[in-house]
Amino acid sequence: MKKFAVLMKKEWVLYQAWLFSGIFIGIMLSMVVPYLIRRFSDEFTMDNQMPFFFSILVLMLGGFFSVLQFLVSIRNDLKTKEIWLHSTSSIAQLVGVKIVFSLIGYAIFNFIFVSIAIYNIKEEIIGNFAQLLLMLIFTVAIIVIFQLMMFVILLLFFAFNLQMKHFIGNFSVVITMVTFFISMNSWLKFTESKLYDNIFHHIGISLEGLEQFFPKLPTMNLSLSTMYLVEEVATIIFVAILFITATKWLEKVVLR
Repeated sequence: MKKFAVLMKKEWVLYQAWLFSGIFIGIMLSMVVPYLIRRFSDEFTMDNQMPFFFSILVLMLGGFFSVLQFLVSIRNDLKTKEIWLHSTSSIAQLVGVKIVFSLIGYAIFNFIFVSIAIYNIKEEIIGNFAQLLLMLIFTVAIIVIFQLMMFVILLLFFAFNLQMKHFIGNFSVVITMVTFFISMNSWLKFTESKLYDNIFHHIGISLEGLEQFFPKLPTMNLSLSTMYLVEEVATIIFVAILFITATKWLEKVVLR
């Protein structure tokens, strides 16, 4: 635990500016820019929904910003890979700390700007403070979980790119991008197939009863369907296998 704390402190020292910069840019886009448009544009009429859409734009950009920070962190370490080679921690631990740090920063970022998005449409929301807080926590948690899976997938393709670069040079970026999009497209088609349903959609738990604990939005209908335990457990195992594979592959590239 002490070793983890030391590694987290190192990430904080090196990349705290990314978090503060992201929050500053996000506030400018989600609050200052809508205000300036409303203040100085006589021809442009802005309804109450516009600040909300600016907040959604910030959340989308924040996901890209978080991925960029994660990849830059790994890239910078690889430039001085002696640090990794002489570290008492494994590469899986070193990369894992980077993922945890990026996810914590991303969770803080999302908590701030999902709150702003909810505030911007507060007049349209029917619900009490507890329901709003639950919706906020639920939304941030879902976004962060998806970002975790994205980090692991990117780590795998980052290792793939380094491996290809050893054989074909800078053209490896093109091969990696094509492979990434083909893989993602194939996976999406598989998740929508009947075979996927037959394998993973078992032991379902209905979540419809939780809808009463969330606030109501006249323009949006929150619908919680069914959670399948087999699918959730398989996803956790699959992400863990991808992480182990990616870190082992990255270790092989670094030690080459």
